[in-house]
Amino acid sequence: MRATINFEADVDRVQQIMWALAFQEMDPLHQAMDFVETAKPHELREGITSALDLIYRVSIQLEQYRDMLASFERSRLETMLPQEQTDTSDLVSDMSGVQATISRMKDFESFVSRTHEETPEEEENDNTEEG
Repeated sequence: MRATINFEADVDRVQQIMWALAFQEMDPLHQAMDFVETAKPHELREGITSALDLIYRVSIQLEQYRDMLASFERSRLETMLPQEQTDTSDLVSDMSGVQATISRMKDFESFVSRTHEETPEEEENDNTEEG
Protein backbone atom coordinates (compact mmCIF):
# COMPACT_ATOMS: atom_id res chain seq x y z
CA MET A 1 0.00 0.00 0.00
CA ARG A 2 1.24 3.52 -0.81
CA ALA A 3 0.38 6.86 0.73
CA THR A 4 1.04 10.49 -0.14
CA ILE A 5 2.18 12.66 2.72
CA ASN A 6 1.84 16.44 2.66
CA PHE A 7 3.32 18.55 5.42
CA GLU A 8 4.99 21.87 6.00
CA ALA A 9 8.47 22.28 7.39
CA ASP A 10 10.87 25.11 8.01
CA VAL A 11 13.03 25.76 4.97
CA ASP A 12 16.15 25.30 7.08
CA ARG A 13 15.09 21.74 7.95
CA VAL A 14 14.21 20.46 4.47
CA GLN A 15 17.65 18.95 3.82
CA GLN A 16 17.65 17.16 7.19
CA ILE A 17 14.13 15.81 6.67
CA MET A 18 14.96 14.55 3.18
CA TRP A 19 18.15 12.95 4.53
CA ALA A 20 16.13 11.17 7.22
CA LEU A 21 13.63 9.92 4.64
CA ALA A 22 16.37 8.68 2.32
CA PHE A 23 18.18 7.05 5.24
CA GLN A 24 15.01 5.05 6.01
CA GLU A 25 15.42 3.31 2.66
CA MET A 26 18.49 1.54 4.06
CA ASP A 27 16.32 -0.95 5.95
CA PRO A 28 14.59 -2.33 2.84
CA LEU A 29 17.98 -2.53 1.10
CA HIS A 30 19.35 -4.60 4.00
CA GLN A 31 16.26 -6.76 3.77
CA ALA A 32 16.89 -7.26 0.03
CA MET A 33 20.43 -8.43 0.80
CA ASP A 34 19.02 -10.81 3.41
CA PHE A 35 16.68 -12.38 0.81
CA VAL A 36 19.70 -13.42 -1.24
CA GLU A 37 22.00 -14.19 1.69
CA THR A 38 19.58 -16.46 3.52
CA ALA A 39 18.14 -18.20 0.47
CA LYS A 40 18.93 -21.89 0.18
CA PRO A 41 20.20 -23.03 -3.22
CA HIS A 42 16.77 -24.31 -4.27
CA GLU A 43 15.15 -20.98 -3.12
CA LEU A 44 17.69 -18.68 -4.77
CA ARG A 45 15.45 -17.68 -7.68
CA GLU A 46 12.68 -16.61 -5.29
CA GLY A 47 15.22 -14.83 -3.06
CA ILE A 48 16.66 -12.90 -5.98
CA THR A 49 13.17 -12.06 -7.27
CA SER A 50 12.14 -10.75 -3.84
CA ALA A 51 15.36 -8.77 -3.52
CA LEU A 52 14.94 -7.21 -6.98
CA ASP A 53 11.33 -6.29 -6.25
CA LEU A 54 12.36 -4.57 -3.04
CA ILE A 55 15.33 -2.83 -4.68
CA TYR A 56 13.04 -1.62 -7.47
CA ARG A 57 10.58 -0.10 -4.98
CA VAL A 58 13.45 1.55 -3.07
CA SER A 59 14.88 2.96 -6.30
CA ILE A 60 11.51 4.50 -7.21
CA GLN A 61 11.30 6.06 -3.75
CA LEU A 62 14.85 7.39 -3.94
CA GLU A 63 14.14 8.85 -7.40
CA GLN A 64 11.16 10.68 -5.91
CA TYR A 65 13.35 12.05 -3.12
CA ARG A 66 15.99 13.12 -5.65
CA ASP A 67 13.37 14.91 -7.77
CA MET A 68 11.91 16.59 -4.69
CA LEU A 69 15.36 17.83 -3.67
CA ALA A 70 16.07 19.10 -7.19
CA SER A 71 12.73 20.88 -7.29
CA PHE A 72 13.36 22.42 -3.89
CA GLU A 73 16.82 23.60 -4.93
CA ARG A 74 15.45 25.07 -8.15
CA SER A 75 12.68 26.98 -6.36
CA ARG A 76 15.07 28.13 -3.67
CA LEU A 77 17.55 29.49 -6.20
CA GLU A 78 15.02 31.15 -8.49
CA THR A 79 14.39 34.73 -7.58
CA MET A 80 10.78 35.50 -6.92
CA LEU A 81 10.31 39.22 -7.22
CA PRO A 82 7.43 40.62 -5.20
CA GLN A 83 4.60 41.99 -7.28
CA GLU A 84 3.88 45.67 -6.87
CA GLN A 85 0.56 46.60 -5.37
CA THR A 86 -1.49 48.37 -8.01
CA ASP A 87 -2.83 51.70 -6.83
CA THR A 88 -6.60 51.66 -7.31
CA SER A 89 -6.60 55.37 -8.13
CA ASP A 90 -4.51 54.53 -11.20
CA LEU A 91 -7.07 51.94 -12.21
CA VAL A 92 -9.88 54.45 -11.86
CA SER A 93 -8.03 57.05 -13.94
CA ASP A 94 -7.13 54.38 -16.52
CA MET A 95 -10.79 53.35 -16.75
CA SER A 96 -11.81 56.98 -17.15
CA GLY A 97 -9.28 57.29 -19.97
CA VAL A 98 -10.65 54.18 -21.64
CA GLN A 99 -14.20 55.47 -21.37
CA ALA A 100 -13.15 58.85 -22.81
CA THR A 101 -11.40 57.11 -25.71
CA ILE A 102 -14.49 55.01 -26.40
CA SER A 103 -16.63 58.13 -26.34
CA ARG A 104 -14.31 59.88 -28.82
CA MET A 105 -14.35 56.80 -31.04
CA LYS A 106 -18.16 56.80 -31.05
CA ASP A 107 -18.17 60.53 -31.90
CA PHE A 108 -15.75 59.90 -34.76
CA GLU A 109 -17.83 56.95 -35.98
CA SER A 110 -20.92 59.14 -35.91
CA PHE A 111 -19.06 61.84 -37.86
CA VAL A 112 -17.92 59.32 -40.48
CA SER A 113 -21.46 57.94 -40.78
CA ARG A 114 -22.85 61.45 -41.36
CA THR A 115 -20.15 62.07 -43.95
CA HIS A 116 -21.11 58.91 -45.83
CA GLU A 117 -24.78 59.86 -45.69
CA GLU A 118 -24.03 63.25 -47.24
CA THR A 119 -21.81 61.81 -49.98
CA PRO A 120 -24.60 60.36 -52.26
CA GLU A 121 -26.44 63.73 -52.30
CA GLU A 122 -23.24 65.54 -53.20
CA GLU A 123 -22.60 63.05 -55.99
CA GLU A 124 -26.08 63.70 -57.40
CA ASN A 125 -25.45 67.46 -57.24
CA ASP A 126 -22.08 67.01 -58.94
CA ASN A 127 -23.68 64.91 -61.73
CA THR A 128 -26.46 67.45 -62.36
CA GLU A 129 -24.05 70.37 -62.52
CA GLU A 130 -21.84 68.61 -65.10
CA GLY A 131 -24.71 67.50 -67.31
